[in-house]
Amino acid sequence: MSKPLIIIADTDELYLTNLERKFLEEFDDQIDLEIISDADYFEKRFETPLSVEILVVSEKLYSSSLQKHNISNVCVLVEEHDNGSTEDLSVNKVYKYLGIRELFNELTYQSREALTDSQTTENITRIISFYSAIGGTGKTALSIGLARCLAEKHKRVLYINSESVQDFSYYLENKTGLPNEGYRALKQDSGHMYENIRFTLRKEGFSYLPPFNTTLDARNLDFTIYRNIIQDAKKSGEYDFIIVDVEAGYSRWRIQLLQDSDKVMLITLQDDVSTNKMRYITQCLDFGDSEKYMVICNKYSEQKENQYFQSELLNKDEVTISCELFPPKQGEVTIS
Repeated sequence: MSKPLIIIADTDELYLTNLERKFLEEFDDQIDLEIISDADYFEKRFETPLSVEILVVSEKLYSSSLQKHNISNVCVLVEEHDNGSTEDLSVNKVYKYLGIRELFNELTYQSREALTDSQTTENITRIISFYSAIGGTGKTALSIGLARCLAEKHKRVLYINSESVQDFSYYLENKTGLPNEGYRALKQDSGHMYENIRFTLRKEGFSYLPPFNTTLDARNLDFTIYRNIIQDAKKSGEYDFIIVDVEAGYSRWRIQLLQDSDKVMLITLQDDVSTNKMRYITQCLDFGDSEKYMVICNKYSEQKENQYFQSELLNKDEVTISCELFPPKQGEVTIS
């Protein structure tokens, strides 16, 4: 089935950029989106018959000749409050300077069925877990960095931190923790865990569950809530990727999260202690699936001896890279 074509045309390029970002955030690759800022090109684009689901056009570019095309919904952006229809009842006027969310809802309302159908195609949510055998490897910085990078590529991303003591707010603009309503929601029916806590999710490019202000024990909760949230979120189909920051160390619930993942990023350092801890983990995990596991030797320095590279661990059939993290708030990871 072909994707719905949406064309947005306005000579204000900055305005177009904000509107384009919103459509991509909501629909990603479920639609064909064309952005036109040149009046001459707009006229040329409509010289031949077109089938368009939504045409959003400034009143300066609109003309009645557009009606000869097969356009399901025409929305004319007006600069004064005068919502309603034009002389042609199939054309809607929309105030150009509504808030971006309200404007988006207004523009897509008439086409909601066609756009919803476009999103019913199979959406595969992939779970990527970050895990290390020892703390201090930069696991959280790397996982949040990846979440940001994917979000900048217009992917829908959910970040879940499963550490006992959560301090990842360092990398966020909003430093506040999960509100009390969120803890109450976590204690409700685990069969609907994601739906219960969905209202608490925040978004800074990617979506995330706010950090816990206390340990789970202090709230009479256990680590199974993380698996329930992740599995329910995956079933919802609302995300392209779920990034899971798994607490360092070894336990059954941690391994369960790794087993549920489509990709596992194993973070280590190049020193003796980290290498020995990684050696222990390799004896506990099944590395038979070389496509699933990737080892990242973080904070790499050519000036220091690399115990991991010299160990027998590299003899395993796995992908190994070294990388250095630049300021984590920029979400930049370079591969060397």
